[in-house]
Amino acid sequence: MKKHTIITLLIATLNLFSCQTPKEKNTIFTSFYPVYDFTKRIVKDKLDVVNLTPLGTEPHDYEPKAREVIAMCDSKALFINGLGLETYEFSLPDVLKEKTYVLSKDISTLSINNTIDPHLWLSPMKAIDEMSNILSYLKEIDNDNYSYYETNFLEAKKEFIKLDNEFKEGITKLENKYLVVSHAAFGYLADAYGLKQIYVSGLSSSLEPTAKDLEKIIQQVKEYNIKTIFYEELVSPAISKKIADETGVKVATLNPLEGLSQQEIDEGQDYLSVMRENLQAIIGGSYGSI
Repeated sequence: MKKHTIITLLIATLNLFSCQTPKEKNTIFTSFYPVYDFTKRIVKDKLDVVNLTPLGTEPHDYEPKAREVIAMCDSKALFINGLGLETYEFSLPDVLKEKTYVLSKDISTLSINNTIDPHLWLSPMKAIDEMSNILSYLKEIDNDNYSYYETNFLEAKKEFIKLDNEFKEGITKLENKYLVVSHAAFGYLADAYGLKQIYVSGLSSSLEPTAKDLEKIIQQVKEYNIKTIFYEELVSPAISKKIADETGVKVATLNPLEGLSQQEIDEGQDYLSVMRENLQAIIGGSYGSI
């Protein structure tokens, strides 16, 4: 029996027996790291924020465990990105669906091959839109502390606007605006700053390119004088390195912030610091000096 089928049956059982009288607790669950980061910036220590996807794990393949579903049923809310990123969204028990809030609500999206791109958070301005939705949801969930949350949101918004300006200033100077990445996670970032994303895999990093796809990418790397192929820490770099070997260019990492490692957390890394590292990687990669 497939994993998703098992989870569906298990959650259906929980729907009948475990979620009929949810307790009010001061916990918000978040589906993966960016949602956690954005939520934590606004609620700070006023509420507990628990990240579901384990550190260093791809959120695309994550499924909640039974004990996590029970805990979420007893929580104040579950915040998710939406747009198909959390594959378990529609299998949740009804009580939990009622307290599940989608951060991508009413935010304009891009599509790749007729599939909506869920990676909104990689555009700092889209990230502000997601935090604005969090603020709206908190007004419904915990209105007594709304003014506190609003103050924190406005502080975070200033920091993200500053980051947006840094990206504009840094990328505007680049002569080569092509960005070759291991999977198509950087569409919103590219769209925001005039970059042209070329991706090895599609929206899912598990989709491997065909021989014809690889041939096309190799041709583009040569044609556009691209200096660097970017891959992700949570994805095997084998195909990216193969393209680099074929074209004589460098490889480097670009972080889609889908899941930081424990070491990165221990070192105090967060959304803003990692995005600044991404900016420097893009600039250096453009010149082949990374």
